[in-house]
Amino acid sequence: MTTSQPHALTGLTVAVTAHRRAQEQGGAFERHGARVQYAPALKITPTDEDDDVVAAVRETVASAPGTVLVTTGYGVKRWLAVAEEHGLREELLAALRASTVYARGAKAKGQLQALEIPCAYTGSSGRTAELVDRVLEAGAPGTVTVQLHGTADEEQLERQRSAGLDVRVVAPYRWESADEGSRLSLLVREIAAGDVDYVTFTAAPAVDAVLDAASAAACRDDVVASLREGRCTAVAIGPVCVQPLEEAGITNAVVPERFRLGAMVKAVCDHATAAASR
Repeated sequence: MTTSQPHALTGLTVAVTAHRRAQEQGGAFERHGARVQYAPALKITPTDEDDDVVAAVRETVASAPGTVLVTTGYGVKRWLAVAEEHGLREELLAALRASTVYARGAKAKGQLQALEIPCAYTGSSGRTAELVDRVLEAGAPGTVTVQLHGTADEEQLERQRSAGLDVRVVAPYRWESADEGSRLSLLVREIAAGDVDYVTFTAAPAVDAVLDAASAAACRDDVVASLREGRCTAVAIGPVCVQPLEEAGITNAVVPERFRLGAMVKAVCDHATAAASR
């Protein structure tokens, strides 16, 4: 395995599109010598109205024990916070503890463990599809409740409905634009020109937001070409995040083996070190 050098990124520019933990990410790249610019694409916000979340709480309680697919730790926290505001936290906790709960990844599992909610299965790929595979293999009886991670994965919901399952969703939060001024517009032009060496993504919707910004700036083809050719290298924190890049024909993104911020920084350092030695 390549060892990251302390100044592996000296002279290189890394663009950070994250909103959450952006300064932490940027600081890690700066410690390796990079110039960092920030262009947050999207941010997580609570839903405007809690009515649908409260309804999902009541449905989960009424249908327990069922099957629950947890996609994010934050989603569980937000779901329980809404339940608490309406005096339903303990009922929801009891329903979740009585149900068969699957976690999409380690962070979701960690949140379940903190709440003393048994986790029957933890995905290793980071994809909701893996949990749905497990549900369909198990022939899970009763209601399946899917905690959405900002947007609905209609393909996976339809797979379960087509199998005759009673599928319900809860959306404790949503994505909205985090762009202030014209930073995204400037970023996509810099990517197109090859003036940015790496652009990092920690959520799949952020990829779509950047490509949409490129379309609005009339330079999408140039951005995609720059990323495909490696004049600017895309960096995705995991297999879910990289999916929209691959769908756009960008198949050379840097993806760490572990879906963690530190691992992503190391992967970029290793990539830059390897490129410099060629």
